[in-house]
Amino acid sequence: MEVYLDGKPLDGGLAGGNLQEMLQTLMDSSLTHDRTLTEVRVNGQPYEEAKLGAASALGRESIERLEVETLDARQVGLHFLGNAGQYLSTLASAVERVAEMYRVSDEGEASEHYVACLESLQLFMQVLQTTRDALSLDFEAIQTDGISLEQRLERLAALVQELLSAQEQEDWVLLADVLQYDLCLQLHDWRRVMPVIREQALS
Repeated sequence: MEVYLDGKPLDGGLAGGNLQEMLQTLMDSSLTHDRTLTEVRVNGQPYEEAKLGAASALGRESIERLEVETLDARQVGLHFLGNAGQYLSTLASAVERVAEMYRVSDEGEASEHYVACLESLQLFMQVLQTTRDALSLDFEAIQTDGISLEQRLERLAALVQELLSAQEQEDWVLLADVLQYDLCLQLHDWRRVMPVIREQALS
């Protein structure tokens, strides 16, 4: 089997009886803690579970060529900052739809979409904080419109708590209002400041 890491042949091959075990071996033995696995290709094809099955079920004998691409934490952070605007725009549109669903349709269906939006929001906040640490950004010092990024992040975290509280109380009108009038506004604000953060990271 041929194994390539970031375009270079990996000497000595990889231990493991299936793709999952081999990737774990690679991460344990060949990747430093600041690098993130970004793409896996099996026999020249990008690995997708839907097409090739679970990594744990993909046996070593069926893999003739394994190619793995990685990025360091700084590259991952810059990539995130460059693409977050579109992510936030898509999320804001989804949030607006959920707010409307709470007002005009079944709470059960609306709640399913709401949970997906909340998970996407929490993922954004998590990756944003990871990026801040990876790029050594001072969120207290970086300001837009007189508001620091740290304050913006705190506002977002407070909004999440408001949403969870409204959900717990089953106050769907309040939940819809917070989604539409507060969260959407903040998402658009974050979309506007992402290029500022990236500019700071590159300076």
